Amino acid sequence: MDGEVNVVRTEDVPPVTPFQCTVHGFKVRRLITKKRLGSEKLTLGISYLDPGCKGYRWTFKDNDEVYYILKGKITLHYGDRKVDAQEGDAVLLPSGVNYELDNAGTEAAIIVYVLTPPIE
Repeated sequence: MDGEVNVVRTEDVPPVTPFQCTVHGFKVRRLITKKRLGSEKLTLGISYLDPGCKGYRWTFKDNDEVYYILKGKITLHYGDRKVDAQEGDAVLLPSGVNYELDNAGTEAAIIVYVLTPPIE
């Protein structure tokens, strides 16, 4: 058997503002990454959106992303569409689409995300 099982303690990974993000109240913890653990197949992290956080925009040309809404509610805008998701929902974000993410709710939103292939 190749490889090794690793545990990453969330509290050991400081929350950071994503590269080129200018939206106040949006932070991520990149827990499982190629750089941290040598993951060749995925990135796993947690996103935190303060209440009222609005307008975080991004696209991944070659990476699919999945969100699991752990807490709160979010709205994703893409093209002329919008999708609302709440605690317990899973969302697939296909590669190549431009997205905007909002938390219009009154409580913080926490999202567990998986990105494949990994970006870092």
